[in-house]
Amino acid sequence: MHRFLTGTLITLACIGGAHATTAWDETVSGDFSNTGASPTVVTLTEGANLVRGVTGRSGGVVDRDYFRFTISDGWQLDTLNVLPGTRFVNDSDFAFIGVQAGNQVTVNPTGGSATGLLGWVHYSVNDIGTDILGLMGIGFGATGFTTPLPAGAYSFWIQNTATGSSPYVMEFNVSAVPEASALSLFAAGLAGLSVLGARRRLSR
Repeated sequence: MHRFLTGTLITLACIGGAHATTAWDETVSGDFSNTGASPTVVTLTEGANLVRGVTGRSGGVVDRDYFRFTISDGWQLDTLNVLPGTRFVNDSDFAFIGVQAGNQVTVNPTGGSATGLLGWVHYSVNDIGTDILGLMGIGFGATGFTTPLPAGAYSFWIQNTATGSSPYVMEFNVSAVPEASALSLFAAGLAGLSVLGARRRLSR
C-alpha cells in the first residue's frame, strides 16, 4: 500500500525482523553530492531505511557526502543507527555526521563552527550498533533538538578526513506519529497499573 503525503511518497509495508529498505547505496545509485548547496535527494519509507556510502580522503581531497529528505506530516524520525559495515582505516579514527534543517547544508565544512547546524556528532567504531540521533541533538554549538525528529526537511552531511576510504551504513527509522487518543489511552493504562500496584502494597 502507498500513501502520498504532502507530495512525498511513503510506502507502507509490513516491517518485521531484519527487513529494511535500501534508501540509497552509492555502489548502485551513484556517489552522493559533494556540495552542501545541492544535497542528493533520498526518499525514506516507513520502517528501517539503509543509507550506504563511502567517505574519506584521497589525493588530499576529502569526499564529503551530502543528502536530504523530507519527513511528511504525521511521520517522525525515531532513530539513526550506525550499522556493521561501517569501517575506519584505523580503529582510533572517527567520522562526522551533521544535520541542518532545510534543503541545504550552508555551514562551511572547513570553518570549524557548528553554528547553523541542527545537530552533529563524531562517531567511531565504538558506535557501531548504536543509535546516535539523540547524541546529535546535543552537539556543541548546534541549535540542538530532542528525539524523535518531527516532520520537516533535513539535510545530512557525512565526512571522514582521514586518508583512505571509510564506508558507512546508516539506518534511519521512520514511524507514524502516535495519535493523541492512543497516547492518552497508554497514559491511562500506566496510571491504572500504578494505582493497582499501590493497592496491593497497602493490602499486605
